[in-house]
Formats: sequence, structure tokens, C-alpha cells
Amino acid sequence: MSEEIEQYMEIFIQEAKEQLEIITQSLLELEKNPKNQEVINEIFRAAHTLKGSSGMMGFTDIQELTHKMEDVFDSIRKGLMKPSPDLIDILFECVDALEKRINHLEMGERKEEDFSYLVEKIESCITEKRDTNEEEEISPSLSMEELKALEAEVNSLGNAGECFFVTVRLNEDCLFKSARAYMIITALEKIGKIVRCFPEIKKIEDGKFNEATFNILVMTNYGKEKIEEVVKKVSEVSDVKIKRFKEELQEKGAKPIDIQNKEVHLEPKIEVDFSAVQTIRVRREELDKLMNLVGELIINKIQLLRLSSDYKLDSLKTTLDSIDRLTSELHNLVMRIRMVPVGHIFNRFPRLVRDIARKLGKKVNFIIEGKEIEVDRTVLDEIGEPLLHLLRNAIDHGIEPPEKREKIGKPPEGTVKLTAERKKDHILITVEDDGAGLDPEKIKRKALEKGIISEAESKVMTAQQLIDLIFLPGFSTSEKVTETSGRGVGMDIVKTKIESLGGTVQIESAVGKGTKVTLTLPLTLAIVKAILIKVADQTYAIPLNHIDEVIRIKKSELKKIGDVSAINLRGNILPVFHLRKILGYMDLETEEYNAVVINRDPINFGLIVDSIVGMQEIVIKTLDESLKKIEGIAGVTILGDGQVVLILDPANLIGRKRKDAILRILS
Repeated sequence: MSEEIEQYMEIFIQEAKEQLEIITQSLLELEKNPKNQEVINEIFRAAHTLKGSSGMMGFTDIQELTHKMEDVFDSIRKGLMKPSPDLIDILFECVDALEKRINHLEMGERKEEDFSYLVEKIESCITEKRDTNEEEEISPSLSMEELKALEAEVNSLGNAGECFFVTVRLNEDCLFKSARAYMIITALEKIGKIVRCFPEIKKIEDGKFNEATFNILVMTNYGKEKIEEVVKKVSEVSDVKIKRFKEELQEKGAKPIDIQNKEVHLEPKIEVDFSAVQTIRVRREELDKLMNLVGELIINKIQLLRLSSDYKLDSLKTTLDSIDRLTSELHNLVMRIRMVPVGHIFNRFPRLVRDIARKLGKKVNFIIEGKEIEVDRTVLDEIGEPLLHLLRNAIDHGIEPPEKREKIGKPPEGTVKLTAERKKDHILITVEDDGAGLDPEKIKRKALEKGIISEAESKVMTAQQLIDLIFLPGFSTSEKVTETSGRGVGMDIVKTKIESLGGTVQIESAVGKGTKVTLTLPLTLAIVKAILIKVADQTYAIPLNHIDEVIRIKKSELKKIGDVSAINLRGNILPVFHLRKILGYMDLETEEYNAVVINRDPINFGLIVDSIVGMQEIVIKTLDESLKKIEGIAGVTILGDGQVVLILDPANLIGRKRKDAILRILS
């Protein structure tokens, strides 16, 4: 591949991904609304754009496959084919193959793929060959309301000639379609008035038009022959079709309005927006580097403030206050830049839900709300897998087969709803279904069978306590292991991952009515407020969103429940763990302890520490790959005095001890 082409590779890959995303979303919409002409046009444009750009880059395998897909979309657009589920399946298979090819390009692999098997599948679906001599649509597909609005606009121009729809088709291999289209518009303005252009003139002027066919509504005193002559003077024009506007109105059933005799000047009015580009693309690595630099700046700011306080440098106070303010503003700005809509993750799920539902023979109406809610990219990167587990469970375990739903009085199509909502400095993501719900009695039987709880414990546990058992490792109520579920790892993975992010998981369910799982997550993981604690002369940090309160515990208040220590905190049993013991230090005996209360469902727990240092804003730095497997350590931070401090993940740090304590207390 030439060096000139290689320099455009990153742009091509990014745009190819965008076009494939458009095709995916449009296919899902097309399956629901096969007659939606706007969606059909959108998907055709995306395939056509991908075909053209891959051809320019020299990727003939991608070009040939997208060309065949384009043939299918064109046949659908002309009513020669119907978008059946089987056809959609094949088109999705093509999209998957193209995505894989683009990912390989991104990793530096340039070897072409053999897509002949997909081309054969597509050709077998095309029952009627396209007639290359078939006339293109004379005018854009306009509703009656749009035609009426155009009619009023034409009427306002007075008796300045007759209005024509002009359809221009450029050569398929025309490289600069926007430029050719603009030349044609300019030529027509010399003999008449451009009433409207499809697409809009601004899109053509901005160079964003890359299709072979476009339409112009022009008013002129000349006839069809002159219009055709003017258009064909521009090179690379393949064909021109001209139709009177009043004929279009009559065909649509609209009664033409008589045009009043008015004087109209036909000088062209061309408005070009020369304003600067409003957005630019930035690599993720560059944003991460910027975030790290801001973090270092905050650490140095804290050091300066500490030195100023220790040495009473009052003369620096004004300057340091200004640095503090500017650093905070810079931090807030970078955080806003890093925020991205959850739609980047949510948009991947409609395809997943559709494929799982078809595989299981179920009908599912998938609803997404709150796609515009923004969250830090680092959080967004981590929630995909947990949401995948929840959606699979909702379809496999939750939604019943259509015939069963009808027997119990439900509509045959089940509903799965994915919602995002902003609440202060947290984001709430819920996955809700109207399926069978979780049966506490069934969970109880499975828990007894696996020896997770005893018979005595099962008799005193509430329905909600039984439901919460599904978060334990290896627990599953599925009767058989399938590709979708039944291995007993899903909900445990969800809870572990969300808690490692400083979030919580809550589950509500009613037999026969459905299940709702709510994930509560922090908006960012980069710079957070934390409580600094001391254990055996070592300082540790615990993010503030993990902590409910700080308490003092008298030794006499500690009671044993089996081998678990606990206290009565305002009428609730709170299991308590000595952080010294967990970290491997010698126990410290004293009559009164400092403790932090960790807010984790279904039961909070306490961590006894030597002392509380205070609260501080910290910059979270990720661990090296070799250290990431250490349970209970979420990262590191650097304090104002240069001290390196470990950031604790309390729930993972306690691990199995906490789960044993929960079972004992719930029973």
C-alpha cells in the first residue's frame, strides 16, 4: 500500500466504523418498519459511502461485498425485495464480517478476506435482477405535507416561469460528486431560480455529498430541452430526467394553486458558511495523557498548598489561590471532555437482543431510554460486560416463549427496557423485563441443593434475601447449560465488576411480573474524593463513594455471630472486620476502635482501622498489569508530600468473609 494511501488509513477506519454502525441501526429499524423509506435511503447511502471509500483505499474485498449489499438495499428501495428476517440475518452476517475486517486493518493487518461465500448468499436472495435501463425515481419521496409546503413556496415566486423536478445521475466512478453537483446547480441558476435542492445545497457546498443521484426543483422560463442541455454541459453526468412539478402534484392527488402574476428577480442567491469547524477528533490515548497531566498538576498544587501552610508563606496565598482556581477549572474542563453519552455502549445492544431472541424463538420489544446521559469514558469501558449479562438473563430467564405468554394472558411480545438516568454525581442504569420474574422458592431449593444455606437458615430468610443469593459465585437456577446462560457466573460477575467501580447493584423481582436490576455508578473514576486511613503506620485511601459514615466502636459492643464479629448499629446488624488482620498485620487490642461503614448491598459492613487521617481529593492511577490481579486494590495515588498510597476496594478486599457474614446475618 502506498504511503499516500496509508496516511488516510485512520480516517478511513473511523468512517467505516461509523457507516457500519449506521447500517446496523438502520437494519434493526427496517426489520420493524419495512416501509420506512427514510431508513431505506439512509442504509443505502451508508453502504454506498463505504463502497466508495474502500474502493479509493484499494480494498477491493470490502468494495465488492458492500456493492452486493448495495444491490440488495436498492432492490428493497424499489420494492423488488422484502426485508425478511432471513435476509436481515444474512446482511448482519455481512456487517459482522466487515467489522472484523476493519478491526484487522486497525491492528495493522492488510491481508484481504475471501467474502465470496457471503456474496453467494446475497445473490441467492436476489430473486429479480435489477434492470439497468429502469428509470430512476423522478423526484424525491415527499409526503403530501412537504409537497404542499413546496407548492406554497413556488406560488410565492409569482409568474416567473414553470417549475421542474430535475433528477441528475452522475457517473458511478465520479470522484468529486459534491463539486460536480455544485457546478450543475450554478449552471441552472443562470437560466432560472433554484427553489429547493435534495439534498440541501449546504450539504453539497460543504463537500458532504457523495451519491450518484440528486434532485433539483428549478423555476425557469425555458423548457425541458434547455434544462437538459445546460446540465449535460457539465462533465461526468450520466443521465438527466425532467418532470413538471404540477404533474407531481397531480399524481399525488393535490390540486395545483393558480400562480399570481408577480415580478421576480432570478439573480442567484448563494450563501456560504465560512465559519470554522466546530468539532475535531482526538485520540483516546491523547485524552488519557491529558488527564494524567492534569492529575500531576493537582498533586503538585496540593504540595504547594501544603508547603505554604507548613511554612506560613502568606505572601504566596493570592497566587496559590489563583493556581487552585485555575487547576480546578482545568480539571472540570478535562472531565467534561472525557464525558461521552452512554449511547456509545447502548447502541450495541439492539442487535444483540434481536439475535438472542431469534435464537431462543422469543419475541422481544427492546426499549432504550437515556442514551444522551454522559459518563466518563473509563466507566463506560467497564460496564459493557455487566450489561451484556443482564440483557442475556432478561431474555433467556425472564421473557417467556410467545405461546406461554399468551396462555397466561400476556402479549406474545415481551418487553426489555434499558434506561440511563443521572442522579447528582452518580448514574443509574436499569435493565427491566416483564417476564417470569425470580421465584424465591425455586432459589431456595437450589441453594439447599448446593449446600449454600441450611434448612434452618432457609426457614427464616425473606423473599428479598433469597433473591439476593443469586449474586453468590456459582449460583444459577437454570436447569441446563446453554450458550446463553446457566453456568452460574453471570450475576456474580455483574456484582463484582460494578462494586470494583465503586457502584452498587440492586434487584427487584415479582413472580409473573418481571425483574428490574439497577446499577448505581460514579460518573468518573479518574479524580475522586477519598478518606485517608492509617493501619500499622501505613496510609491507605478509600473512595468516599464507598463510605456511609465514620464511627467509634467500643470493644464491649462487638458480638460474635459464628466466626463473624458484628455490632448493633441503630437497630441494624453490622458485620465488622479488622483491616489489620485482613492486610496481614498483628492485631491491635484497645478498648475503642475507629471504623468506616462501607455501603454495600444487601448489608453494609464496617472496617476497623487504626486512625482516620482526613478527606482529600485524589488522582487514581491504574496498577501495572502484573499487579491488577491483587484483590482489594483498586489503584494507587500520590499525596501532596509525595507519598505513594494504595487505594482499597473494600468489598473485594473482604471477599469470601463478607459473603459468609451476609449469609449468617440474613439467616
